[in-house]
Amino acid sequence: MKPEENAPTRPHAEESDPDDGRERLARAVSRYVLTPSDLAQHSPQWRVLRTGVRIRELFTGTCPRIALLSYAPGARVPLHLHTGDEHIFVIQGSQSDEHGDYEAGSYVFNPAGSRHSVHSREGCVVLIQWQAPVAFVDNDQNE
Repeated sequence: MKPEENAPTRPHAEESDPDDGRERLARAVSRYVLTPSDLAQHSPQWRVLRTGVRIRELFTGTCPRIALLSYAPGARVPLHLHTGDEHIFVIQGSQSDEHGDYEAGSYVFNPAGSRHSVHSREGCVVLIQWQAPVAFVDNDQNE
């Protein structure tokens, strides 16, 4: 018997398995477009996450989750541990943590197991994608 006879076969890219889930996902998820008017804070889709921080969830029900966060000037999120990976893209303003300051256009990756606190001196809007909830380290988590 030749070794290649025992090797598992893989379909070529153009021969995708119809049961690989991509078609089901495409049917389940409708197209979503975010426009500049979606950043308007008066929209009912925004809700208070904590003092000075509002959230507008864009993709929920599964992990990862995706949302916009809006920080008022001076708002902060206390020290927390990431139990899953987190991706941040700063859209407006700037955001800071113990590792640096991130202006509009910055991308920040916080891997699972990392810890930080976040604040925004001037206020900001960020796009966030996260895999799992954070665990707050400080006692002021409900601030």
